[in-house]
Amino acid sequence: MHTTGQPYRKHKGIEGSFDTIVVGSGMGGMTAAVMLAKQGRSVLLLEQNSVVGGLTQSYSRGGYRWNTGLHYIGDVGDPNRVTHRLFSYLTDDAIQWAPLPQVYNKMAIADRVYDIPAGKNAFGEALKTWFPNEAEAIETYLDLVSNVNRTSNTFFAQKALPEKVAVQFLDQAAAPFFEHANKLTIDALHELTQDKELIAVLCGNWGDYSSPPHRSSFAMHCMLNKHYMNGGSYPIGGAAVLADAMMPIVENAGGAVYHSAEVTQILTENGVATGVQLASGEVVRAKTVVSNAGAQNTFGRLMSDEDKQAFDLSEKLDEVDDTYAVVGINLGLKGNAESLGINGANIWAHPSNDFKANLENHRADFDAPFPWTFTTFPSAKDPSWDEEFPNKSTIEMYGYTNFDHFKQWAGTSWMKRGEDYEAMKANIQT
Repeated sequence: MHTTGQPYRKHKGIEGSFDTIVVGSGMGGMTAAVMLAKQGRSVLLLEQNSVVGGLTQSYSRGGYRWNTGLHYIGDVGDPNRVTHRLFSYLTDDAIQWAPLPQVYNKMAIADRVYDIPAGKNAFGEALKTWFPNEAEAIETYLDLVSNVNRTSNTFFAQKALPEKVAVQFLDQAAAPFFEHANKLTIDALHELTQDKELIAVLCGNWGDYSSPPHRSSFAMHCMLNKHYMNGGSYPIGGAAVLADAMMPIVENAGGAVYHSAEVTQILTENGVATGVQLASGEVVRAKTVVSNAGAQNTFGRLMSDEDKQAFDLSEKLDEVDDTYAVVGINLGLKGNAESLGINGANIWAHPSNDFKANLENHRADFDAPFPWTFTTFPSAKDPSWDEEFPNKSTIEMYGYTNFDHFKQWAGTSWMKRGEDYEAMKANIQT
């Protein structure tokens, strides 16, 4: 598999000294590393996997390439949008973006399919065509999405202020945002309409932000839908081009990027992080340690028992819920996208418009339909694909599931999980 950085070797160790250590090379870790490097810090980024990039990595088999987690991004097609400017800054303008088709998402609710077009006006007109009796609710909804996003500006501005100042200013300035943030998506939408099908179409891509309508914040729903209101884009060359663009910035600033480098503990002195210890036993010191390993790994596995007790980390972890799990199938096809009649539109499919019931049914019985499936076509989204992989196409398919269905294999090794696990995989494939 292609990756950037260099492999960690126990016999060689890590050479040099660093201002900051970043643990984990997901998008958050890479972003922190690049931003620190651009401020003159020497950064050591450590990734335990053999590939840098977290869910932005790609992998190849049999002459095909698939992504692991990045499938489309909104608001990068316009150079004036904040998201585009952020990626431009983080990659030194090295990424080119290809727009998805005008119909960039398809929402399949049972046997009904709704083609979601890019653009607020186009989206609104499509909704009114499908739900002519809900025109007023649709207009109100679209206005709410815009208004909630405007109120979020003040909320996020507080994050740049010192804590004491932010607390004093937060309640008054961010109150309009919290009014929406503290409301469940399903409750907010029920104030507008009782049409379950319309609500399902509006929330059909809730997998993009993890929480279903009966659990998600309405503000999060609005921010996500505003993010994709003008459609989506795809990084030309696949998701791995992000790490390829970002990690040299860290290295050129005097830093280093290592993969296959497992951190086993974040070291502290007098309550301050001072470095890390690797699985090899090597200790590396730095003034600052940033963890992108997630709350459960960071506070549950990487901190000493003394630190867990001193900072009540175990109690804090009790408040952290797991996100959802997915199963996936990646397909490679002979023939290019045009000859096979596929394009770059994503497909979100749900067995019914009762999303809560879909979740409960699958939680109780693995053989019940997946609460949602997501299907996307990377070879059709990437204009450089045919040059690199002529006469080939790829499909990525994912289904929402519950980890409880798989917990009997927790802690087992890949390719060594036994016949029952292989039978489960075969069942999923069919």
